Amino acid sequence: MDLRRALGMLCALLFCLGTTACSTADALRVESPVAQASPGANSTDPANGDEQAWEQPFSPSQVRQLLLDTDLSVVSTQDNSAADIREYLAECDKCLVSLPSYETAGEKFQLYSISTAGDAYSFASFAIRNAGGTPKVALAVGGSDVYLSAGKEGSLVAQEAIYAPDDPMCCPSGWSVRMFRYQDGQFIQADSFSSPVDPSQDGDTDQ
Repeated sequence: MDLRRALGMLCALLFCLGTTACSTADALRVESPVAQASPGANSTDPANGDEQAWEQPFSPSQVRQLLLDTDLSVVSTQDNSAADIREYLAECDKCLVSLPSYETAGEKFQLYSISTAGDAYSFASFAIRNAGGTPKVALAVGGSDVYLSAGKEGSLVAQEAIYAPDDPMCCPSGWSVRMFRYQDGQFIQADSFSSPVDPSQDGDTDQ
């Protein structure tokens, strides 16, 4: 992921942390691999040499098989069909990307994205839970450059790039964000918002 994309996601996260009221009227897809862990959610960072913990309890091969057995239509979009996503997953080892894990209420979730090998453009992201020793998809989101990550106050955040018709792949116009809370064994969507990449465009932000 290039620097500009990472900075864009960081701007979206900072906007969310500073927002006291977020709209929940419309469902917005979201994801952010750069979101920081909060007191209610911990992440294990593979960049710090934690690969073994990062890929526990289920290995990437186990997660791949789980996703191949999953109905991928839930993450399909107009641009990426379920068949397209399945092809990436089945034929490209580097296209299944492990993300820092997420913990809440004493339960750990492994986070994975399916993305293009060349530019790490993610079009589906998953939270995997341990269901009695068996991997299970707890949350699945699809969209444009979409990621799941630990968010504020124990939430799980899905962040998605917003592309205008003329935007190049490197440089989306903004980001949409959904926050999920884990309650009674399932993820429930909470707040959502959208933000431009450039904080000076706050007048165009939907809250």
